[in-house]
Amino acid sequence: MDIKNTIDKFINKEISVYENTKNVLEKIKNDNLNAYISFNEQDSLDRAKNLDEKLNKGEKIGALFGIPVSVKDNISYKNMKLTCASKMLEDFEPVYNATVVENLLKEDAIIIAKTNMDEFAMGGSGETSYFGPIKNPLDESLIPGGSSSGSAVSVAKGDVLVSLGTDTGGSVRQPASYCSIIGYKPTYSLMSRYGVVSMANSLDQVSLFAKNVEDLRIIANASQSPDKLDMTSCLDFYNFKKENFDFSGKKIAVIKNEANIYNLDKEVEDDYNYAINILKELGSEICPIDLKYSKYANEVYNVVMSSEVSSNLSRFDGIRYGHQTDEYKNVEELFIKNRSEGFGENVQRRIALGTMYLSSEDDQKIYKQGLKLRTLIIEEFKNIFENYDLFITPTTVDLPSKLGVYTDNPLKDFSSDIFNVCVNLTGSCGISIPVRDGISGSIQIIGDRFKDKDIINACETFERKINEN
Repeated sequence: MDIKNTIDKFINKEISVYENTKNVLEKIKNDNLNAYISFNEQDSLDRAKNLDEKLNKGEKIGALFGIPVSVKDNISYKNMKLTCASKMLEDFEPVYNATVVENLLKEDAIIIAKTNMDEFAMGGSGETSYFGPIKNPLDESLIPGGSSSGSAVSVAKGDVLVSLGTDTGGSVRQPASYCSIIGYKPTYSLMSRYGVVSMANSLDQVSLFAKNVEDLRIIANASQSPDKLDMTSCLDFYNFKKENFDFSGKKIAVIKNEANIYNLDKEVEDDYNYAINILKELGSEICPIDLKYSKYANEVYNVVMSSEVSSNLSRFDGIRYGHQTDEYKNVEELFIKNRSEGFGENVQRRIALGTMYLSSEDDQKIYKQGLKLRTLIIEEFKNIFENYDLFITPTTVDLPSKLGVYTDNPLKDFSSDIFNVCVNLTGSCGISIPVRDGISGSIQIIGDRFKDKDIINACETFERKINEN
């Protein structure tokens, strides 16, 4: 099933929007993977009734007519709670919609549920949520990846066709890979961030999950818009136009000796090599390159991300909103207990790191060095795309771990996403697509800024070839 066929069923009266919505809600109610934090049954069913009436009246329908969409719980929808999977915002109710949500509603989508996630989008396993860990639908003993864990799971197990997440350092592409679906991180500024709780402003981007490229293209067109409420938003509408992407003669950059340098899992390496051979069959020229600065991306990401986290989360003090402790002796203790009780260990760790990096005692030396190296990585990517059409990497260095591995080793958060964080640091676009069914490696197709249409069309050509094989 896909978006077009589902809408055709509505139009042909094979099933009503109301009936379909009830079916999806039943799946959500019976979820045993902890993929969801909240849903509003009455809101969803009322909207479904209104959409059925709209169809019966012969009115023009939107591109997502009646399609249930799950949304990561750091994106605001005023009819459901906004918790960021944190005790700090456990019962917070927003009063407005994020721009991307407004865009989906204009296209007649139904916001069906808010999905579970790593707390405040900090994590790569789906285990740091205040509401408990999320499980991988392909193997419940494994992590689904993170931080957009629940969104990935909701698509992978077939509850919804498409879902919204956010990607700061691989938070959509990594769980897409671990759950064997498609994950797309747009060019920075392409999707409005208004109404999205910030983790790291210069890295965050609303991103998308789907099971096939055509559905991805539809929700991408529906989600994107310029936005005067987001000063970083691009000024124009972007057309994700469907075009044939011919790999013949295209120069594809790949990392020289990536398996040895980045310690790829054997299965990831095998799947990656299989994908590269398919690209060769499609007529592309594979060009191994050395990375002088991008190999330090994880370290740079750690500094930049943690510093921005420290700044962004300072607003969560439990005074104006958020968790407030029951007992305290003075104002200082009130602030300390509000934040120590409201934030989980992983969030506290990143705040502490960022506060250290931003310390005035050493003139923010580490943070400033991180920014300098980020500039060099940006320049390196510019040079890559001046000489090559696309840049292809494995999405992750490993397959999904057993539940608990990330909890026991917090540094593992930064180990699997080396290929992903470069895309966020440079503001480029990247898309993860599975190489085969089941637990397997995926490849990441990376494009220059605003070449999103090209990477999606390239992904579709690759998808078609994979299916033929």
